[in-house]
Amino acid sequence: AAAASAASGKGSPSGDKPFDNRRGEVVELLKLLREQWSAKDSKRKQDVVKKVIAYMTLGIDVSRLYPEMVKCCGNTKDIVVKKMCYMYLSAYAEQNPEITLLVVNTMQKDCADEDPMVRGLAVRSLTSLRLPSITEYSLPIAKRGLEDLSGYVRKASVMAVLKLFHSSPEEVRSDEMTTALYNMVRDREPGVVVNALRVLDEMLSDEGGVAINQPMMHHLLGRIREFNDWDQCTVLDLVARYRVEGGEEETYGLMNVLDGALRNRNSAVGLATIKAFLHLTATPAMADIR
Repeated sequence: AAAASAASGKGSPSGDKPFDNRRGEVVELLKLLREQWSAKDSKRKQDVVKKVIAYMTLGIDVSRLYPEMVKCCGNTKDIVVKKMCYMYLSAYAEQNPEITLLVVNTMQKDCADEDPMVRGLAVRSLTSLRLPSITEYSLPIAKRGLEDLSGYVRKASVMAVLKLFHSSPEEVRSDEMTTALYNMVRDREPGVVVNALRVLDEMLSDEGGVAINQPMMHHLLGRIREFNDWDQCTVLDLVARYRVEGGEEETYGLMNVLDGALRNRNSAVGLATIKAFLHLTATPAMADIR
C-alpha cells in the first residue's frame, strides 16, 4: 500500500522533489499576495510578505512574484510591509527593469509622504535599485531630500547620493552635488554632518579626499562633543590631514580643544587623537612639544 501511495505521488513528499514542493509554495504565495490587495488585516499582510522575504533569503527564486510585490507595496500604508517590499524589490529590480518603472512611481509618492520614516525609507530604497536608467528620477529626489526638515531623511539622502555616484558618477558630478554635500557639513544633525564628510571623502578620493579649510575645521572641532565615538574618529582623521593655516596659535588652540578626547574611554578615539596631535606638532617649531 505504501509503495502504491508513493508511486501515485500521494502521501508524504519524497526527498528527491524539494524544489517541486518549493515551486508549489511559491505559487501559493502568489495566490496569497493577490488576496491581500484589498485585505484590511495588516498582520496578515505582514505574515505573507515576511514569508516571501524568508524564501528569498534562503536562496529560493521568488522573482515571479515581482509584479504582485509591486502592487502590494503600492496598496499599503504599513511601514513594516513597505520595508520588506522595498527589500524584495531592490533585490530583483535588475531582473525586471520594465516593471521597475512602476516601483519608481510608488517610491516617488512615498518620498513625499508626511511620515519622515516613510520618506527616508523610500529615498534609501529608490537609490538601491541599481539601475542607471532611473538615475534621472532618483537624483532630483536625493537632492531634494538633502533639504528635508527631518534629520533622518537628510541622513538617508546623503548616503543615497553616494549610491547614485557609484552607478552614475558623471551625472552626480555634473549636478553640483559636491557643493550641496559641502553645505551639509554645517547641518544641525551630527549624523548628517559625518555622513556628508564620509561621502565627500569617497567621491573625491581621486583628488585626495574632502578639502578641509580653516572655517570647516574649527566648526567641526567646536561640535566634537556632539558626535558619538565613531563619528569623532572620522573628524579626528580629518584633523590628522589638516594643514594648519594660523601658525602656532591655531595649533595650540586645536590641541586645547582636543585635549578632552585623550581621556575618552574608547581606545579608538584616544588613538585617533594621538595621531592628530602628532600631525599638528610635526613641524620644527613644535619639536619640543613632540
